[in-house]
Amino acid sequence: MNRESLRHVVLALLCASWMSLTAPARADEYQDAITKAFPGFKIMSRTEFTKEIQKAVKANPALITGRFNDDELIDFAAIIRDGSKRRTHLGDEYYRGMYVVCHALDKARYACQILGTRAISPPHEWYLYLVESGRLNCYDNNDKKIEQVIKRNAIGTATIEQGLGQVSVVAEIYKPDGSYLRC
Repeated sequence: MNRESLRHVVLALLCASWMSLTAPARADEYQDAITKAFPGFKIMSRTEFTKEIQKAVKANPALITGRFNDDELIDFAAIIRDGSKRRTHLGDEYYRGMYVVCHALDKARYACQILGTRAISPPHEWYLYLVESGRLNCYDNNDKKIEQVIKRNAIGTATIEQGLGQVSVVAEIYKPDGSYLRC
């Protein structure tokens, strides 16, 4: 290898190292999308969940990624809350919370929608998980069992109660009209 080639290799490695140090973390990218879509809201942190959930889920229990709609882009789902504590009429503290999905439009932009809202009082008692493609049994409005096919991924939520283990599991499945079916 001649001196000029070596200089190009070293320069390329230095540039790559510098870019990796200055590039925003993926979590920041998701938070940026949440801030744009829902001003004043943030993705909940790992420490805002119950100890049982923190033990069971190694990543952030409030954030999952997957291919939730029919394109090839990576989407994300998150549990988010606003930054202001509020009080119920009984004096209990809570945050306004939402459960959202953000579909990637390209590598930098997302279209977000609300899947549900609720009051959040940390430590939070339910978390997100990725449901892989396959078949899932659901129930229609008449409690009739229907089989649903998950083409890519679905958004799962689970609750763990202290000492009892997992007590409830729900999956949100993308439908062609852009809505989600809850199973």
